[in-house]
Amino acid sequence: MALTIQSSFVIAAPPATAWTILTDIERAAPCFPGAQLLGRNDDGSWRASFGVKLGPMNFSFAGKFHLDDVDAASSRVVVKAQGSDTKGRGGAKADVNMRLQPEGAGTRAEIISSVDLSGAVAQFGRGAGMIEALSRQLMDQFAANLQQSIGEIPKTEPESHGPAQAGSLALPSAAAPPAVASLDAGSLMWRALAASVKGWFARLIGRRS
Repeated sequence: MALTIQSSFVIAAPPATAWTILTDIERAAPCFPGAQLLGRNDDGSWRASFGVKLGPMNFSFAGKFHLDDVDAASSRVVVKAQGSDTKGRGGAKADVNMRLQPEGAGTRAEIISSVDLSGAVAQFGRGAGMIEALSRQLMDQFAANLQQSIGEIPKTEPESHGPAQAGSLALPSAAAPPAVASLDAGSLMWRALAASVKGWFARLIGRRS
């Protein structure tokens, strides 16, 4: 089952800081809900696991990902990831395109994800609208964890807000990474469903006005 999901989030940091943090795998990956970084492979890719709980069922994925196309000049990066459920119930592949742009005093990350689910895991992906809403909820959690990791933003920003070269920007001290736990997709899906129903009623009332 193939899906294309668009999402975005904003963090309270200038673009140069945001770029440096988001391309620092050891710093950014632990902020993703349910994810755990396990080490680096000889080819430069990273090993990782991802846990998700859906009602009474727990899925645990093991796989790898790597930064495929890092363009600091345009603040754009492509992440390629793949993983399989450790109990053999299916797998997933994803190409995640992320571009950063200034928004006020902060930075907006625009994300387009191409996801391919297989096996029993694809049953979880039925209803593309619900999965898209779930993805947005997931990105909101990631952004909140990332903001906590950034900690206190320096009052004096660099003169240039363009992408920084690795090691050229002094970052604020990071808070301790969030504890790794399985993502409770059931809870997120109920919130996504509530948001969808609320939007449907708003459109219905608008048509009747």
